[in-house]
Amino acid sequence: MIIEGKIRTKINRWSVLLLLFLVQACQIEGDNLSLDNLPQPDFEATEVAPGRIQLTNKTNVPTIARWTVLSSGQKLEGDVVLASLIFEGSYDIKLDVIGQGGMATVTKTVSVAENDPQACDDETALGFLASCTQKTWKLNPEAGAFKVGPGADNGEWWSSGTADVITRACEFNDEFTFSFNAEGTFVYDNHGDFFADGYLGNKTAGCEPAANLKGDQTPWSSGTFKFSVVEGAGVRKLGQLRLIGKGAHIGVKKAHNGGETDSAPTWNEVTYDILERNKNVDGKGYDLLKIGVNIGGDGWWTFTLRSVG
Repeated sequence: MIIEGKIRTKINRWSVLLLLFLVQACQIEGDNLSLDNLPQPDFEATEVAPGRIQLTNKTNVPTIARWTVLSSGQKLEGDVVLASLIFEGSYDIKLDVIGQGGMATVTKTVSVAENDPQACDDETALGFLASCTQKTWKLNPEAGAFKVGPGADNGEWWSSGTADVITRACEFNDEFTFSFNAEGTFVYDNHGDFFADGYLGNKTAGCEPAANLKGDQTPWSSGTFKFSVVEGAGVRKLGQLRLIGKGAHIGVKKAHNGGETDSAPTWNEVTYDILERNKNVDGKGYDLLKIGVNIGGDGWWTFTLRSVG
């Protein structure tokens, strides 16, 4: 089923700032209006600790600065910021600036000399997700493993029950494996079947063989993709998980940022907010990870995963 939540009108803060700068920059001379020259964006990058890069805005005029690490989607704002680039190697970083003359952009390649030795600590979102080698997760085999409602971690519209662990066994056997490496390898294994849910494969209300995912729905089958983690981001500031690659998903396949599409994946990435991280639950030796994706307005799908092994 497709959930239609209440759509809230949002104002792009970046656009508002641009408008304010343009208004301030306009010089009135008689009937003529003039605008300052475009800023010339530039920045410096300094490695202050392993995997920690200080980025400093060096644009020729005062500006508001917004940064993006293109490989991970990590976003930062401010004239001086600290980016987490945990693996040795090269990263493309984009600086967007807005000044009285308008908006401008520059992208530079930044080199990291050595790995961050603390990055796989399970106190970090990445370390909890992938450990120091790799870590595999499944849907938690209990009621409420996946749900949808008005807000993160809300199942008011629908929530899986205890019986679904059996009737949707082909969904609960799916494995999601994250590797701690510079490539950010994410492997999805459906173990040869999937829950059709009325829109997949032959559109039944039960389990079907993986071979029934054909045509445009093929990318939703097992595959190897990429992932990245943005520490400290998301609605609860616990981090965000970004899956990269057409068809990459966790839980309900049709759910993506800003909507639901049940015909086939048309997006190339999806970002989940980390809502909870629980280590060694009740001393039973497994971890629980709760993530959510906003499908538009106040609508959210929430999934609870349990570590394997």
